[in-house]
Amino acid sequence: SARLDTFKTEYHPHSSRPTTIERFSVYGRGSETRSPIIDRDPWHPFTCREDFEFAELAHKATLNKDQTNELLKLIWRIAEGHTKFTFKSHADVTTAWARASSQMTPFEKHIIPIEYHKEKLEFEVYSRPLWDWAMDLLDNPLLAPHFVWDAQRLYKHDGTRFERLFHEPWTGDRWWNLQSSMPEKGAPFAFILYADKTHLSSAGTVKAYPVIAHCGNLPVDIRNANGPGGIRKKG
Repeated sequence: SARLDTFKTEYHPHSSRPTTIERFSVYGRGSETRSPIIDRDPWHPFTCREDFEFAELAHKATLNKDQTNELLKLIWRIAEGHTKFTFKSHADVTTAWARASSQMTPFEKHIIPIEYHKEKLEFEVYSRPLWDWAMDLLDNPLLAPHFVWDAQRLYKHDGTRFERLFHEPWTGDRWWNLQSSMPEKGAPFAFILYADKTHLSSAGTVKAYPVIAHCGNLPVDIRNANGPGGIRKKG
């Protein structure tokens, strides 16, 4: 019975430590008398705790390089007193977004039924009317000089002859043919739509692909920017 209550520990020969035999009541007791390990600088090798907390938050929020740099610039502008900052909680941010959203066309919910393997599935789709956005663009005096309405065929001389090239949407055949099918003073109003998988939004187990819209009648440097006439999320 004594042997059933013992532990034998055999060490590697290179350790030069003898084999030990201990009773169960004694085995491992050394760990109980050790002093607790207290790390006075748990954020090391970060310079300070605040640096670590910022890096940890940026990591949890999966901020990319540009987002991290923008957030740091904002923090330093506030810290150095160059700008006013009033947010103190998530509720403050939510309230501000609610005020801003009241000035925009709201999203509308639609249910899209799909039959798959004899099973009827329903998908929720949220959208904002494209036409309302188009009217907003046309009413914006800053954008008026930049709209292009008429189709164009663009050529570049290669030293021997003119070779056709395609640049903006209005330089394509489809725009040309579409305008040809319209009344004499008519011109197309073009939308460019795509689902942006790279900006997949997640909320718990629910995932959504935002639908992005551009106005094809505006030059690329305007329609691809974030300012007036630029990218808009429509669904």
